[in-house]
Amino acid sequence: MVATKYYMAIALVIVALIAFSAGLVARPILYPVVKQDPVWARVSSTGTIIVGTEPGWPPYEYTDAQGNIIGFEVDITNRIAQRLGLTVEWRDMGFDAIIPSVQAGDIDMGVSGFSIDSERLAVVDFTMPHSITEGQVIMLQSRANALGITKLTSLANISDYGLTCGTQTGTTEETELNSLAANSVRTYTDYLLALQAMKSGMIDCVYAETPITSNWILDASQKGEEPIVIVFTRPYYPCAFVVSKDAFTFLAKVDGALAEMIASGELDQLRQKWKT
Repeated sequence: MVATKYYMAIALVIVALIAFSAGLVARPILYPVVKQDPVWARVSSTGTIIVGTEPGWPPYEYTDAQGNIIGFEVDITNRIAQRLGLTVEWRDMGFDAIIPSVQAGDIDMGVSGFSIDSERLAVVDFTMPHSITEGQVIMLQSRANALGITKLTSLANISDYGLTCGTQTGTTEETELNSLAANSVRTYTDYLLALQAMKSGMIDCVYAETPITSNWILDASQKGEEPIVIVFTRPYYPCAFVVSKDAFTFLAKVDGALAEMIASGELDQLRQKWKT
C-alpha cells in the first residue's frame, strides 16, 4: 500500500512536470508576444522620418535652383509629418536603390512616384494611394511624322516599328518593355537622361507615366522647343509611398494623416498647386 502511494506520488510529479513543460511551449500560442514596429520606434524616438527619393520626376519631386527637393509628393510627405508632429530628412538616391534601402532599414520611407504592383508588394508595403496615373509613350513630333506614326495600339508596336524606347532602370515601365519589346529598350539611371536622349535623336521615344510626361510636354511648349506628342496611352497603377513589411504602426500613422488630408480637401489643393 505504501509502495503504491509512493509510485502514485512519483507519477503525479511527472505529470506536473509534463504539464509545466507543455505550458511553456503553449505560452506563445496562448499569450502571443506583441510584435514591435522598429520603424515607428525609431521615428517616434528621433522625431524624424528619413525619406529616400530620386528627384528627377517633376512635378512629383525635383530640385529647384537652390538645390532644394520640392514637388507634389514632397509637399504631401511634409504635410503628413507635420500632422504627426515630426520632421522629414530627405535623402537623394538612385531610384533602384530606394526599395532595398527601405528593406534594410536605412530609410523609413520611399517617396519617388512608386507604382503599386504585385512584384513590389511581395517585398514591401505601400501607403494608401494618393494618385492614379497613365502610362504613356511619347515622341518628338518630327520623328512621329517621319515614321507615319499617329497612335500605337500596344507596347508591342514599338518592336513592330523598329523603335528604340528609353525608360528608367527599376521602373514598372522597364519591366513591361522588357517583356514586350526587349530588343527595343534603352535603360537609363534617370528619366531625364532618357528624355535628353530622345530630344537629341539617340532614341525614338520614351515610356513613362503622367504627370511627368505631361510636365515634359508643357515644358517643351513653354520653351519653344520641338513639340512632344503622345503616341500611346494606357491606364496605369496607383501611386503611393513605400515602407517596409515591419512598419505596420508607422504605416497606420501615415495612412491616417493622408486620409485626413483627403477628407479636408488639402490633397486636392496640392494637386491644383502642382497641376497633377
